[in-house]
Amino acid sequence: MDTKFIGAEGYGKFASLTRNENAKKTSAKKFNIKNAEKSAVAFLRKQKPNLKKLVRFIMRAAKSVRHDASVIVKKFSRITWKTLTPLKAFSGIRNFHIKSSDFMFMRTPKGIATACAPVLALFVLIFTICFWTLSDKPLTVSIDGEYIATIEEEAVLTQASANFHDALADTKEDKSLTPVLQVKNPSLVTERKSDAKEVYEKLVDYSDVVVSNAGGLFVDGEFYGASEDADALNMALIDILEQAKAKYDQTTTAAFYNDVQVVTDVYAADTIKSVDTLIEEAKVNFSILIETDLMLTEQVDYETVYEYDDNELNTYCETKVAGENGTVQQTLRLSYVDGVLVDSVETARVVVKEPVTEVLVVGTQESYIGNGDFIWPVPSTGLCTTLFENRWGSFHSGIDIAGSGIYGADIVASDAGTVVFAGDNGSGYGNQVIIDHGNGYSTMYAHCAYLYVSVGDKVSKGTAVAGVGSTGFSTGAHLHFEIWENGTPIDPLNFMTPTSVDRSL
Repeated sequence: MDTKFIGAEGYGKFASLTRNENAKKTSAKKFNIKNAEKSAVAFLRKQKPNLKKLVRFIMRAAKSVRHDASVIVKKFSRITWKTLTPLKAFSGIRNFHIKSSDFMFMRTPKGIATACAPVLALFVLIFTICFWTLSDKPLTVSIDGEYIATIEEEAVLTQASANFHDALADTKEDKSLTPVLQVKNPSLVTERKSDAKEVYEKLVDYSDVVVSNAGGLFVDGEFYGASEDADALNMALIDILEQAKAKYDQTTTAAFYNDVQVVTDVYAADTIKSVDTLIEEAKVNFSILIETDLMLTEQVDYETVYEYDDNELNTYCETKVAGENGTVQQTLRLSYVDGVLVDSVETARVVVKEPVTEVLVVGTQESYIGNGDFIWPVPSTGLCTTLFENRWGSFHSGIDIAGSGIYGADIVASDAGTVVFAGDNGSGYGNQVIIDHGNGYSTMYAHCAYLYVSVGDKVSKGTAVAGVGSTGFSTGAHLHFEIWENGTPIDPLNFMTPTSVDRSL
């Protein structure tokens, strides 16, 4: 293949040709830009001055950005990491696409305002769009064409209407309000908006089937009606309590034991009644609690303590200090519900007089001298079959004690003393025990089956001395018991009483 070399003259023509072609392309571009600018200018002439300035500014900015971008692309190879320090980078960028005169201009207030104008215009545009599309549009409430309130949202009216219909729950009339909602043109001036409570109150004021600020009477949750004078209804209830405690003293309090309330609210007009009517209808269900104080004087018994004297017999007793009862004043808080006492609580206790303790001195030595206070000699039975009387042509000088299964039962000393005889002396009494009580009295226990003591034994009152038997002249198991005073028999029943007497045995 043949290679043709271009000489200096030929190269000049080629370079000239290339420049001409480039110039034509550049001229075409300039022509297009100029045509666009002419069209824009023609358009701007038809617009308002402010809009013309804004469009002119945008066109100029677009052109400048396009030019600067081409310059930056060509000179990007000059930037290294060392030049990307904040100061050098800014200086390099300025050298790339901002003229020195323009850079100095941007440092002036006018230049700063010029640079910030597009950003501010964009912000205003976004704010305007958001305001007109996203801002809440206030709602107005009206009834029969009459303005009631301005609200934030429809839920406020829904709640207020629900409260209003609750107030009409007890009415027999079928009357209700139909509020109308209207969207009000939004305004930059913020109007005060009512909440559900305020709208409810305005609905109540507009309606003629409900009464506001009335006092409703409730007893244990049951509604009896309402009075337009809530204060008068409260005073009537207080009068009932005052009458209930009138017969008591100043410490007495009265209150309703059940739940009685006057609730100030909005009520249906046909539930309004007079105070007297309400009280009359509801009083049958009132339960009243009365609390009052009761003063009582209580006796406090004295105590007895003993001092012991080893030098005295155990029958010795002497009062060293006489005992005296004390007194205490007691305060009780009594609670009555409908006249029935339900509780009693001691709230105070004051000692008026202290009791005086009794002191007794007693002997400790064992005494076997009787005191003349005789006890029944056979504890297992109290049946008496023969008395101190004439019997079978002779005088029976004692009493006979018998009973079913008595044989072998214990016979006890009727009083303390010394055994002076224990045995059978042939007198017909069989085995017998005689005790001298050392005070002029003596006792005899006859017809015994067993003897537990011997002559000379000291016995205390209640000590077992023999067992019941039927020795001597006897027709069955029994005890013949005698009491002698200075050697003369006396009636034992002067000192004791049998549980029963049966002379047929």
